[in-house]
Amino acid sequence: MAIDFMVMPLSRYISGDFVTPMMRLAWQQGLPYKLIGPDGVRELPPGLPFGGEDAPRRRLRIIETILDDLRVLPRQIAAHLWDERSEAEARFHRVDLGSYHALVEYCAAHPGRSFLGLRTGAKVSHCTASLFLPCNFREPVDMTSPFERTAAAASRAFAELSRAKYPAEARGAAATLSAALEDSCRLRQPLIVDW
Repeated sequence: MAIDFMVMPLSRYISGDFVTPMMRLAWQQGLPYKLIGPDGVRELPPGLPFGGEDAPRRRLRIIETILDDLRVLPRQIAAHLWDERSEAEARFHRVDLGSYHALVEYCAAHPGRSFLGLRTGAKVSHCTASLFLPCNFREPVDMTSPFERTAAAASRAFAELSRAKYPAEARGAAATLSAALEDSCRLRQPLIVDW
């Protein structure tokens, strides 16, 4: 099993208005892309977004609601929102589940520790979050809307990864997360950990 780091507006993720590399790969090989869910098997024909035919329209309908939810977050986030209407192509980074689990375990056990072992003052590691936002704030924030996630600052998580020396089993995930965080910061879009 793998985990995807997905860099895109929250509205795009929530509505399913995206096509993944695995979807494209299946279609290029002439295979249907199938999703297995509680309602059974659903097949997506070539070019159809993950959320179905209505995903782009659904996305447009929810953008303002998502922005309203984000505006009630701490000022360091609410005052520096990204473009939820962005049409930039989503970025995907796939990571091995075992390596990612090792990375999160290490980060949770060593918050605020630099590669020299010195304390940096952080109480909680930004790297253990399941949502990374392209704005700077000191401590991760528990969000309840537009969905329940712990949100961290992408730039701070990137700095933590750059300073730390991880165990061998976590290095692959650290490198993949670093690349995804660079995309998030450069594109000014959220990075969502998709299980």
